[in-house]
Amino acid sequence: MRILPFIAYILACLYSFAAYAEEEKPAQYNNIVLQGLNKVTGKVLKFDGSLGTVLRFGNLEIVARRCWKAPPEDHPENAGLLEISELKSGEAPQRIFLGWMFSSSPGLSGLEHPVYDLTVLDCTVKDESEKTDTTAPKEEPTEKKKEQKAEKAKSTKKEKKR
Repeated sequence: MRILPFIAYILACLYSFAAYAEEEKPAQYNNIVLQGLNKVTGKVLKFDGSLGTVLRFGNLEIVARRCWKAPPEDHPENAGLLEISELKSGEAPQRIFLGWMFSSSPGLSGLEHPVYDLTVLDCTVKDESEKTDTTAPKEEPTEKKKEQKAEKAKSTKKEKKR
């Protein structure tokens, strides 16, 4: 008679474990968040894009193939399977990196480039309605504004001299 409660307890544990296992499906991330550094100018740009689309940073073309994020109860970690090509005028794009890049250890498997540095920051899920144009993020949007202001200032100075 003492075996009956024990069997009921084991069955209840197995049932709860099976229910837990069905609930735990890995999230399907469809968006990656990257951070780029231009080592020459010191400018940092944070940008994101959908998996499979071409992202531009300077003269680099970046295609994120997969994105992985650790569960919340584990150590924080993000990883992206990236394919990075360098564009040079008059030449075909040259692949300079293909592999997994980890957010917690960028030096473990990172891009070795004299001008640019890339880091994976996060993996996110975006609905179709939230998606924006991510094909060509601007490396330095403030530089254009500064140039436009300088040109306006020059033109106003010329007009004042006349």
